[in-house]
Amino acid sequence: MGIYETIQQLESMRKKLLITNYVMIGSFACMFIIPLFLVVIAPGTPGAQPILMLVLMVPMIISVRRQTDIKGKYKELYKSTFVRQVLQDIFDNVYYDGKTGFPSQLVKDMSLCRMGNRFATEDYLSGSYKGVRFEQADVRVQYHTSGKNSHTTTYFEGRMFIFDYPYKKVFSVQVFSENFQYRCKNPLEFKTNKVHMESEVFNREFDVMAVQDVDAFYVLTPQMLEKITLIRNRYGNVALHFNGNKLFVGINCGMNAFDGNPKRPIDYNTERRQAYEDGRVIMDIIEALEIRPAEEPDW
Repeated sequence: MGIYETIQQLESMRKKLLITNYVMIGSFACMFIIPLFLVVIAPGTPGAQPILMLVLMVPMIISVRRQTDIKGKYKELYKSTFVRQVLQDIFDNVYYDGKTGFPSQLVKDMSLCRMGNRFATEDYLSGSYKGVRFEQADVRVQYHTSGKNSHTTTYFEGRMFIFDYPYKKVFSVQVFSENFQYRCKNPLEFKTNKVHMESEVFNREFDVMAVQDVDAFYVLTPQMLEKITLIRNRYGNVALHFNGNKLFVGINCGMNAFDGNPKRPIDYNTERRQAYEDGRVIMDIIEALEIRPAEEPDW
């Protein structure tokens, strides 16, 4: 199937998604509006209200199921059409799977955020850029309480990254922007200490936690503090964890990579540009932090 036929198929799916969405909204609104009219017009027939509610629920349930099915097929076709090719153009050794992500145990070991009782992940990507190996995935971690006052708290929703970082091996140094809530406080089950860096400005805007204070000063040079601030300025809400020969990064800003927007018509150049911008985040981190291939010497 050529690109023109694929775009037509995506457009057809997109329009069906909009129709099912309108049906859901209309059915939901009618479930509240029509019973109110019945109370005014026919107050003597209370038994008709629950029957009407059940009737109105049928198209809403059908629409929800239909939308879920179409949305899954839309995302799969969109990613296979636009995302994979763009990623292969800008990265080397690309492996991409839009349906899977990081295992929950790996996210726990990355020690960026708390682990709740609900976990979702997708858009796993591995590859290399300028010789630097990386992995990334969309991750959502939540804590849900059930019962009379059920509530869901989102601990993390965004993108997590793993970079090879063999230059300065430390046991555990975490850096959190001040607005990064629900952070992991016991990486790998070890107690950490808050470390005050030499920059008072950095201390006001970030929290540095380390198992051994000396590791924080070893890896967080004045130049590195400036680079981390640059990443925070670009993406707003970030966490970093230097551990062994790996650097883990979390951007907790509700970012969902490589997803098309079914609310807008499909345009080939626009979709490729969006996929490139999603991939550009990885390039930004590598370039801003000046991460280098393993064979290059320590700076």
